[in-house]
Amino acid sequence: MSRSTSELPIYVINLPASADRRVSMERQAAALGLRFRFFSAVNGRQPHPLFGHVAEKKRLLRKGRPFRPGEVGCWASHYLLWQRCVESGQPMLVLEDDIAIDPRLPGLLADLPQLPEEVGYFRLHAADRPSEPWCRFGEFVLHRYWRSPLCTFGYYLAPAAAERFLRHADEWVVAVDDYMDLAWLHGVECLGLKPGLVSSDESFESIIQARTGEKEPVGPWRWLAREGYRLKLDVRWFLHNLPGRFRTRAVSCR
Repeated sequence: MSRSTSELPIYVINLPASADRRVSMERQAAALGLRFRFFSAVNGRQPHPLFGHVAEKKRLLRKGRPFRPGEVGCWASHYLLWQRCVESGQPMLVLEDDIAIDPRLPGLLADLPQLPEEVGYFRLHAADRPSEPWCRFGEFVLHRYWRSPLCTFGYYLAPAAAERFLRHADEWVVAVDDYMDLAWLHGVECLGLKPGLVSSDESFESIIQARTGEKEPVGPWRWLAREGYRLKLDVRWFLHNLPGRFRTRAVSCR
């Protein structure tokens, strides 16, 4: 079933203080003939009501360290856009502000009406992770990942998928990009374009990763807990993906 994308909003998550990143995105939008809507990112160093979702004890037990401010700010920013997607009742593109955009992005927008209705979410970047072709629409091919593709450089999101993300996001334990990959939890398949249309702009330092001071040491018990949790996620990935080798996909390649 086709869907209307003539007025598809393209949101760019941007901290007001990151003026250089905004300028970079404005230049790329002008070059592509597109209109970006800048969404004020949540500053993880300032209090915010959504930070009540952080499950601090589970986070320490499963990851061995607390969230960094940039990670919780990123979580809250994407969460708010998921809410906006559901409330608006229309799909959107979500972009981070430290990316380089391929000139083929307008072509993707033109082909989106051919996207099967069952696909409510996919990443715009191509990760060097195992995957298989999932479906073709227009000139583009979506892959289903067998391992987490990481990062949230940019993605397409429809209201049904946004609602599923929100429904299972009461507790924030892993980073938001890791959470979005947990298809067995929220039921949103982990899909992405190959080749991709966005990539990291290496001229910008990651706000999430940047931190001051010495790295907090992880004791042996936290290390064991963290590695045990990683193993659990690997098993869940395997169990979720294994049936896909023997079943007919809901959305076939065409």
